[in-house]
This record gives sequence, C-alpha cells and structure tokens, in this order.
Amino acid sequence: MPNKLYKEKSYYLKQHSKNPINWYPWNKEALNKSKKENKIIILSIGYSSCHWCHVMEKETFQNTSISKFMNDNFISIKVDREERPDIDNLYMEALQYMGIQGGWPLNVFLLPNLKPFYGGTYFNPNQWYSVLNNILEAYTTNKKEFTKSSEKFTKDLKKSHSEKYNTKNQFSIKTLVNEIKIKFDYEDGGIDRVQKFPMPSLWNSLLFYSYKKNDKEIFNHISNTIDKIIEGGIYDQLKGGFYRYSTDKKWIIPHFEKMLYDNGQLLELLSNMYSITKKERFKGVIEDTIKWVTDEMTNNFGGYYSSIDADSEGKEGKYYLWDYDEIKNILNKEELKLASKVFKISLKGELNKKIILKRKYLKYEKKEKINGLKRKLLKIRESRVKPVTDKKIILSWNSIMLKGILSSYQATGNEKYLSIAIKNAEFLKNEFLKKKNLKRIHKSKINAFLEDYAHTISAFIKLFETTQKIKYLEVAKNLLEDSIKLFYNNKNKMFYFSGSNNEKLLTNKIEIFDNVIPSSNSVMFHNLLILGKIYNDKLYINLYNEMTKKLKKYLNNYEFMSNWIFINEINQKMINEIEIKDISYNHKITKEINSWYLPNKILMYNNRPFSLYTKNENLKLSIYLCRNNVCNETIHSINNLKNTITTNQSGY
Repeated sequence: MPNKLYKEKSYYLKQHSKNPINWYPWNKEALNKSKKENKIIILSIGYSSCHWCHVMEKETFQNTSISKFMNDNFISIKVDREERPDIDNLYMEALQYMGIQGGWPLNVFLLPNLKPFYGGTYFNPNQWYSVLNNILEAYTTNKKEFTKSSEKFTKDLKKSHSEKYNTKNQFSIKTLVNEIKIKFDYEDGGIDRVQKFPMPSLWNSLLFYSYKKNDKEIFNHISNTIDKIIEGGIYDQLKGGFYRYSTDKKWIIPHFEKMLYDNGQLLELLSNMYSITKKERFKGVIEDTIKWVTDEMTNNFGGYYSSIDADSEGKEGKYYLWDYDEIKNILNKEELKLASKVFKISLKGELNKKIILKRKYLKYEKKEKINGLKRKLLKIRESRVKPVTDKKIILSWNSIMLKGILSSYQATGNEKYLSIAIKNAEFLKNEFLKKKNLKRIHKSKINAFLEDYAHTISAFIKLFETTQKIKYLEVAKNLLEDSIKLFYNNKNKMFYFSGSNNEKLLTNKIEIFDNVIPSSNSVMFHNLLILGKIYNDKLYINLYNEMTKKLKKYLNNYEFMSNWIFINEINQKMINEIEIKDISYNHKITKEINSWYLPNKILMYNNRPFSLYTKNENLKLSIYLCRNNVCNETIHSINNLKNTITTNQSGY
C-alpha cells in the first residue's frame, strides 16, 4: 500500500512512496496532524541522485520495526530539497547551529510548531532506532527542555546577518587572497582537503583577480586544478560531463552523480580558460560535455533535466566502473596498449579493484584512434543498466547551464552551441516566463525563489550580450523589476530567498554566502550593476551601492564570498562599456569581441537604451570605449579596440 507520496511529481518523493513509513509531503495536512496529535515531526530531506539517501532509505526506512515505531509515534515528512530549497536552507542552518556538519540526507526533528531541536544526516538502522527511542522518551518526560532547545535554535535562525557575520576586519582583497592561498593544494589542485569539490565560482573569481593583477601563482594554480580535474576520474572520460565531487585528494574516485548546475558552471570556467590559453584539451572537454547535455539531459523542447543518479542496480558507480578483463576482451592488443596510456588503466583498479578511467594527454595524440577507443568502450557501457535520470526541469539550474553553453559559444565560436542555447532560452520563455506567476519547476505549482529569478536574469543578460537582441535584455529587466517587488528587504538592503508569494516558514532567510552555486544575493548584486549601467537606472545603481556597503561588513572569508568579490573587483577595475554604432549589424564583430577574456565588459551594438556617447557620426563603424562615464575618442576597427583595452588590462 503506497503512502501519501505516491501522488507527488517529485521523483525523489516517489522513490519513498512504497516505504512502509506513512510519509507525508510538506503540506497543511501533515503540519495540522502534528499539532492536533501533539506529535514530533521527523523532517527528512534529500534528492533523487543522492547516494546516501538511497542507502538510508534501503537500510532504515524499509525496516518494518522502525517504520512501525515511526508511524505510531511521529509525523514523518519527506521533502525534495530541489523542489523546496527554502525548507532545506532553513533546517540545514539549524543543524549547523546544533554543531553538526550538514549534508544529505538531512534529518531534523521538529516540535509541532515547526521549531527544530535535534538533527543529523545519515543514520544506520541501529543509530536511528536509538535516536527515535531517546527522543520519544525525553519528549514524554521533559517537554520543557525540548521547548527550551527549540527556542534557542529558532532565535539563532532569526538573527540578522549583521548579528551573525558582522566583521570589524578592514576590507582587503589582497588579504583575502593571501588567506585562500594558504589553503591551496599546490600538488593536486583545488583546496587542500580529503574530499574535493569543484568550486567554479571561487576559481572564476580568482582567475579574474590573477588576470588583472598578473598574479601567475594563482593563475598557475587554477590551471593546474582544471588540468587535474579533466584528467581525473571526476570527469567522465568516455561521455563527457563531471561527477559531483571527488572522495580523494587527487580527483580520482568520484561520487558518481552528475548534477546540471555543476556542469553548467564548469563549462563557463573551461570557456574562460580556453579564451585565455587556447588549449585544445579545454575545447575538447567543452565539446564532449555539451554533447552529453544534449544527448542525455535535454527534453525534445530544449529543457534540461536536473541530475543523473550515482547508483544503478543498487550500487554506486556500477555503470561507470570497469574490470581489466572486460576492457581486455573489448580491445585488440594495439588498442589496449593505447588505452592503457590514454586512460591510465591500472591492473589493481582504484575502487574495490574496479577501474576508473582517467586521462593522460599525450604530446602527439591520434584523436581518431582515441575516439575509436571511446566508441568501443561506450558501446559496452551503454548496454549496462543505466542510472536513473531525474527529469525535473528547474528554472535556476537551466539558467546556469544556459550561461555555460553561451560561454562555450563565445569562447569557441561554435555556432551549434548558440543554437542549443537559444532553443533552451525559448523553452524557458515559453514554459516559465509567460506564466502569471514564475514557477521554480516545469509543470509545478511551487513559486520561484530568488535563486530562480537571479540566475535567469543573469542568463538572459548573457544571451543579450551574445546575440544583441534587445528582447532578451527586456526579459532580464522585467524579471529584475519583479524581483525587487517580491524579494527586496528595504531594512536589510538585501534580498530574501523567499518572496512575498512563497510559503511563510519560521523565518525568511537571506542567502549571503557563495558555495558550489553562487548565492542568490551575489548574483542579484551583479544583475543590478550591469542593468543599472545599461539603462542608467538610478534605483538599480543605488541598490547595488547599498549592497556594496553590506558586503564590506560581511567579508571575512574569501572562499564563501568569492562571487561577491569577483563582481566588486570587476566594478573597481572599471567596466569596459563598449558601444558600437554601425549602419548594418555585423555578427562577426560581436562574435570577435565576445571571444576575448573580458568578464568586465558591457557590449551594446546599435541598441543601447541609454547612450554614454552622444556624438553623431556618419561612419560605417564607430566604436566607443567608455569607463566610469568617460569615453575614448572614436575607434574605427576591432584591432584598435583590442589594443586600447589591452593597454589598460593585465594578462599573460
């Protein structure tokens, strides 16, 4: 007999619909039942491609004695964090106030008033049963202590950011960069940790800093980091696309789920590196990853799916791992010799004697032969049972991937990528943006959050920059106007994560810190800066300036403020506002300018709503380079423009 989750659209919730636990979705029925029966809520949060979520579901939530105990004594609620990031953010922060490291599955215990008092992540059956017993016994004998704890954690959650994070340290980019340098793993790349996560926002920020300051130490570290990643097991060497993170320092053994947002951001980073270095290996990874996205992550109309599971047939990574004898039987002697070099095949294997394919870029590569190896191995791999794809289409994640593909087009000039990007953009316009209330997920009733608005605005700004079609810029501006109305907190001078049309929770969070995905406020910070300059809009510029003042108070950890610093640094080092007046639009000119590594630019071709340069010249091509509202003399060729910009810009 299925529980209350069987009618839900979320694939993650459906995965739990046949559990013997009486799971509820997060809704009024469940919350009211908890109040009426005075029962503690078990709030369990995860997502469909989460390996440890699967493990706990199989080991613990399918246990009949545990399920009976939960059904008799608790109200059990399941939440898909990808559907409801507001609930996830709130209770994840509560867990951290409890002194517990966060992660998924996230399991939090709430009083009927929704205030948290205890939580954790993964529990095995014995641990979980013990926790349930202890909590129930304590709740029945001493409710006052539970109330006291929950009030404390709720008070912490409601603290303003100035109370929690205000720092008296003097703002200094140099100091913060020096602090992050200390954390570098100079041998294997990234931050020196046992587990390694791709952090594209951090690396893009450092890349720009290094480029402007001509800091070769940082640049070389980022370059080494990216090399290690694309050569490691965290990158799918056969099909393209990056796995979630590496469980070791050398980027070899991945956690195998593939997330859309990781890959979109890494495409942008790789594109920036290709623009600077012109290394063919970066171009090849871009090409393969976009092919993977179009082959496996895209619906017929151009919408992108959210993720691919880490597990297949109940085992993590089974689809991607190899036995040596299996490879030996597929390839002939010559092919095996080449494959052993190219994919760094170890007889011992890397994970439970299984082989993880890695990559060595040879000095003189025979691409046709390597592609032949990949086709042979892929044919066998694709005959296996595939991990499940979560086909929910999330607005913010689609926008992140849209930016990644647009960046790839700008860097490489491959027109196919532009077509792919425009198809996705038109899908988003038709399926999300034309609706009365912007939704977070395609064909869902959940209203969009700040994250969705912010990344979509950013993506459509980039689409305008790429195509110079004013309709895309207007989409961005309209969404920004809606964002200010729905999310802006006039007292705090930041944007709430949930808008006035979202469900009210214990408190409305303001997302400040950049993590794997840049914070929604830092993305809005950038949107205000760019659209403020394009439209000469005093409101946008004022909001940007107010956020800048706040930034200087919170800026005490570079690693988690990376996107803020990147944007602030862009503005401090002057925006290159490039206005082009031309009798007839020339696509090649915008294509050429966009191929340069120039993240601090605004490009307008014949269509700027507010022009900084008013002189009327009857010339076929007139280019005006403006900085801080001051414009250079007219430039009449692309080469002269590049020389003028380069004169005032560092680099390698």
